[in-house]
Amino acid sequence: MDLENKIIIDWFSFTTSICSPQNIIELLGMEECPWVETHGFYGWTNRLSFDHISIMYGGDFHDNLVMLEMSGQGCRVFETLGHGNFNALFAFIIENKEECKVTRLDVAFDDFTGLLNLDEIIRDTYKGNFISRFRVCPEIHSKVYPDGHCGHTVTHGKRDGSVYIRIYDKAVERNKADEIPHWVRCELQLRCGNCKSSGNRAEEFIRLMVEDNETIDNLYFAVLNHYLRYVKPSDTDTNKWRFELADHWSDFYNFAETTEKSIYKAPGMEYNAIKLRKTYGERFGGGIYTYIQLFGVDTLLADIEKCKPKLNPKYKLLLAEDEELKKVNCYEPVTSI
Repeated sequence: MDLENKIIIDWFSFTTSICSPQNIIELLGMEECPWVETHGFYGWTNRLSFDHISIMYGGDFHDNLVMLEMSGQGCRVFETLGHGNFNALFAFIIENKEECKVTRLDVAFDDFTGLLNLDEIIRDTYKGNFISRFRVCPEIHSKVYPDGHCGHTVTHGKRDGSVYIRIYDKAVERNKADEIPHWVRCELQLRCGNCKSSGNRAEEFIRLMVEDNETIDNLYFAVLNHYLRYVKPSDTDTNKWRFELADHWSDFYNFAETTEKSIYKAPGMEYNAIKLRKTYGERFGGGIYTYIQLFGVDTLLADIEKCKPKLNPKYKLLLAEDEELKKVNCYEPVTSI
């Protein structure tokens, strides 16, 4: 895993009145992927699905609109098995802005070097040492995960608002706290607002990228710094807006201006076959070894052959991903963990 600080696109969705589901697949460059027809949601009756990417269509509720939704993992799949060019996708939407509407865009900063001190952020959030343009109070959440680690999250804004900021311990959430010393994510979630005054922050973000040739780095920090910054209390000034930046926030606040090159990344998929091997090679390896000693390898293979028609969907998906990786020449045999 790449442990350098980076900015990634971690969610994207839009609706369109001029594309069929097949057009969307072609727009992504994913014609060869094994899409699965299934039930829709959000009011759509039908859905084409492939590895955390959904194309919704059908029904009268949305006036024949088609919706594309890619979660964070879906974005990684698009980067690996599609053409992976978000700028091309954004350009299509802006060129057809009367017929396309961006509904959500998440841009995230992954910090591995300690720029974001979550303990200090939580402390200053409790004390009110921040400036925010949100009308709702921030929230702090804690969750104990199955491995025993406790993860903390600080949020600013309304979850379904046009701008929502989420700062949290990604290493704990991903069950990697024992492997990665520091991984804090600051996530900027942009949506189409529920009222006219809030506008469509997601669409404006990509418009600036396409029409004004802005970099995703500069836009990320411009939006973030407009809505939130942590500050030092002053004994001589009661106006928070004139307070100095908190020491723990200063380097992060100025990161875009002090970095020589873009840190935007398209990291692509994590090769899940490694996780599969680790699970069955380490966790269940003892049982498999004992089985072979008792019954032999041929019996094991014969028993496994019987399971093929009943494969769990996640294993079918893993095999499909493997085939697609081979086709795009990015297949690497899983020889080590």
